[in-house]
Amino acid sequence: MNPQEELFAKFYNIERVLVKDMDIQTLREHRQELQQIAFEAKARLVAADQEDKERKARTSNKEWLVTDTTQPYDVSAAINVVKVRQARMSKADKMVEQLRKINMDEDTIKEMVSNITKKATDSKLKTVTFNVPSTELKAIQVNPNKPNGNSEPFDPTKLKFEK
Repeated sequence: MNPQEELFAKFYNIERVLVKDMDIQTLREHRQELQQIAFEAKARLVAADQEDKERKARTSNKEWLVTDTTQPYDVSAAINVVKVRQARMSKADKMVEQLRKINMDEDTIKEMVSNITKKATDSKLKTVTFNVPSTELKAIQVNPNKPNGNSEPFDPTKLKFEK
């Protein structure tokens, strides 16, 4: 057991002995009183933390990286998280660039990227490629001007396709 667990066990055992012989009404009042004490302690703790934060902000020796000293901090894990996110973001950037190359509109690109990022995890999203076949036409241009100027019906055989 760590020191906090031992302290919790000590308080728990003392309280169990104290509330053991209480009737229901007294137990509820006691619990409400403890709840009030806990709420007051939380408010006081937040006030003390805020004052500490403000004092640190006023000092000339500012700490640029504030870490929680109560928890063990693994620097290599933090570096790896950044590297994994950077790799994931570069994959997403490549995918967006490929979608732009095939002349897809921005709203569709944003929707596709958001859907993929929602479903992707580090292990699942390796590569997403969009290959444009060389025979596919990227755009069809239709010339609306009629060759003779008269009102002939539309003839689709006279359409010209250009690469």
